[in-house]
Amino acid sequence: MHQASPDHAAILDAAADVVVNDGMESVTLGVIAHRAGIDVDQLLERFGSIEQLLVAMLNREYAEMYTGIVDNIDRDPRGGLLSRIYFYTLTGVYERPLARALYVTDPAALNRIMRTVHGLQYLPNTGIRSDFVERMIEAGMARNVDARTVSAMMTTVSAGLAITSPTEDFDLVAKGIEYVLSQLVDAEVEDTQPGKIVFFEYATALASNRI
Repeated sequence: MHQASPDHAAILDAAADVVVNDGMESVTLGVIAHRAGIDVDQLLERFGSIEQLLVAMLNREYAEMYTGIVDNIDRDPRGGLLSRIYFYTLTGVYERPLARALYVTDPAALNRIMRTVHGLQYLPNTGIRSDFVERMIEAGMARNVDARTVSAMMTTVSAGLAITSPTEDFDLVAKGIEYVLSQLVDAEVEDTQPGKIVFFEYATALASNRI
């Protein structure tokens, strides 16, 4: 009996499995086709090239990761505060095997994939950009802190997490970072909806490559 060809999602699953379990250096059309149970020619008919297949894989990962972060922030009454936004962003990256592999284990691989889209160097970052901190201050969600200092501090923390990942103490570290931000940066407010709006608008702009 003729076996049905795997669907689009199954092929992207196979590509992600190769990246996570074998490393980016093992990613080829032949390896992905074998993992997906499909011929290389069929793979090319669907995606055109290995680069476009990886971009499709990455776009799906971003969309799912972003949806999870947004859902967590939206459900949390305190979700519009910088401490909570950063906590959910960290966990959103580090708890997803593919995102963790690309951001932490082999960021150069993520750079290579992104260059096929943007044609320039892309630097993956799970830190807090200073312009986002400034927007949070303007929205009344953060104290009148030095945005560049906060950004530099959190970028350094993110780099440290990447170096030590995976770590069994990740939950404790993430909670500790959240606590520090809540004490030093978060404004004392009841309604955090303005912060949620800032994040949603900012993240959407990033996803659309408009920043």
